[in-house]
Amino acid sequence: MDPNSPYQSPAGIPPQTPVPEAPVPYGNPTAPYVQTVPPAPQMPAPQPYTQPQNTWASPSQTGYPQSPQMPQPHDMSNYGTAITPPPRPRVYGKVPLPVRIVEWFKGHWYIPAGVLVVLLVVGNIISQLLYPLNALPAGLVVDGAKVGGMDRDAAVAKLNAAYDKVQVKLFFGDASVPYKTPAASQLGIRADNTSRLASVSYPFALRFVPTSYWWAAGLAKVGDPVYNYDKATLDTYALKNLGEDCVIPPKNASLKLDDDRFAVVPAEAGGKCNLTEFKDAVGKVTYAGGYNVKTPVAKVEAPLTNDVAQQLGDELNNNLKNDLPLQAAGETTQVKSSVAKGWLSFQPFIPEDKNDGTPLPPPRLLYVIEPERVKRYLETSGIAAKVEKKPGVTKISTTDFTETSRTNGAPGVLIDINKTIASIDPFINARASGATVAVGPVPATEQYTRKYTPSDAGYRALIQQFAQDNPGKIGISFHEFSGKRPYLGGTANDTMQLPAAGVEGIYLAYVAQRGIEDGSVQPTDRVFGSLSYTECMEAAISSQDADCIGALLGKLSNATVNARLAEIGLTGTSFSGDVNVTTAHDMVLFMEKLNDGTLAGIKKRESLMTPLSDISLRDGIKSAAQNAKVSGGATDTNYNEMAVVTGTGQYVVAIMTEGSDGAKTTSKLIKAIDAIRKQKQDLRS
Repeated sequence: MDPNSPYQSPAGIPPQTPVPEAPVPYGNPTAPYVQTVPPAPQMPAPQPYTQPQNTWASPSQTGYPQSPQMPQPHDMSNYGTAITPPPRPRVYGKVPLPVRIVEWFKGHWYIPAGVLVVLLVVGNIISQLLYPLNALPAGLVVDGAKVGGMDRDAAVAKLNAAYDKVQVKLFFGDASVPYKTPAASQLGIRADNTSRLASVSYPFALRFVPTSYWWAAGLAKVGDPVYNYDKATLDTYALKNLGEDCVIPPKNASLKLDDDRFAVVPAEAGGKCNLTEFKDAVGKVTYAGGYNVKTPVAKVEAPLTNDVAQQLGDELNNNLKNDLPLQAAGETTQVKSSVAKGWLSFQPFIPEDKNDGTPLPPPRLLYVIEPERVKRYLETSGIAAKVEKKPGVTKISTTDFTETSRTNGAPGVLIDINKTIASIDPFINARASGATVAVGPVPATEQYTRKYTPSDAGYRALIQQFAQDNPGKIGISFHEFSGKRPYLGGTANDTMQLPAAGVEGIYLAYVAQRGIEDGSVQPTDRVFGSLSYTECMEAAISSQDADCIGALLGKLSNATVNARLAEIGLTGTSFSGDVNVTTAHDMVLFMEKLNDGTLAGIKKRESLMTPLSDISLRDGIKSAAQNAKVSGGATDTNYNEMAVVTGTGQYVVAIMTEGSDGAKTTSKLIKAIDAIRKQKQDLRS
């Protein structure tokens, strides 16, 4: 070994003698092989070991420090290069709690699942035990009515009320369409559901069974209702709707538009029925998916048969197979045949036998071109806008009956619907190839500004002009009977007869009260259902109850009512059992006599006066005059009211309307009357 070499053999290892290098002859394969040994690498001197410092907790250190690298004494591959120690194994702290919980649940999932099931079952049973004892099982449905969870008494009341409103289909003979469909209560049919629900409950023992809340209703056994039949109510209905002879008129055949073609609506036979058989059938009917009452009749065929209707239908289908050319303002519009067919309605023509020996022509089915349908088409299609010129407005001012100023408006041009229909008719009859929209001049519309003086002329002008200026038929009667003199008033169409529309309730109550006072009527006798005379009298006045009105009339009879009313001067009032009519004059006369206690035949008028303050009509006279005793009534087309109004003095007023704004028109009249009466009061004070 070179003594000058820095490398020293470790202790116990003899020094190695270096082998001299000899050149290796290249290119001569026969020459002996001589290996040249390179010199040994120079190994670095051993370094002393230094303990590494733990800097893991240093805030500036972002990762774990690498462990120091120790040279491997037997690995000679790194000689001559820098030695890198291997990484130290990472050491973590304790596993976080959420991780341990998740790991526990993965291995023991069945424990919380079981606890959850137990909690749900226990909670379900507790909720079932807390369910009201008198409540019906949840989800219970009886005859289509949901009564689950309801108190038993409330459920019975709900079912009873629902049964009262169920329509009863009345069939006569072989008719497939019911003749009438009154409510069960109108025929006196009462269904009592008390007994059928008496045994229905949610048993306490069943409440310990989980989930029974949802299926307990399926175990309930609901029986049938108990039926009661009120003969008095049925008698009243039969007399009013079938008459004493029980004649059911036949239904003539007609046409209807079906898929753009006219199809026959079959005729229905009528006949004469037996009232006893009808009442017996009603008195036995029960609800089995619906009330159906069938009564045999001595059949009478309809005079206008299906063949007659079919003949007209075939003719119209042929004539209207093409569109209608309609000329207007120099242009032609092709009206679709289906639209033109929709303008038609049908009515039977049955010739009357005059018993003069003249042979009768056969019955015919006639078509009618409906003006409103044609007018609606002309407006919506834009044709009307092309040919019409709206008229101007003539403004007129008046004081009482005197015109004080006028500004004339320009006339206009509007469609003459009657002439237009006359032009369409030949096309329908296949006598013309088209039609023309006809127009004609119309005057300007008039707009009035009215003023009234607190005089006799002013009062009369107010009433008459009010009836003229407002739409529909209007009859008015008004006059003062206390306060500042002279007592004034006015009338307009006061003798015009119009349907009573509920006003007859107080007339009937008056006749009934006369019967009570003369002993011919017992006030506690039942009139309709469980309602007595006195109860029905109050309902007829305060709420215009149609059932009580019909029942009272049935008990008292038309003849008696007409006679009693004629005795007190109501000559324009007539009760026929079908359409009862009265007049504004009679209404005012009745209210005045009732107010001053001069109605003949009665001394106790409280039964008539008290309900006047509880009248259900609140939007008419009551809305404009709070201190009023009111009686009235209303239908879809008629609105009638009469009242005694108290303010600075008293006045009586009655108004009958048909086709007006009803309550709004009435309220407007009362406000106009009060305005002129205030002028009169101011002048006299």
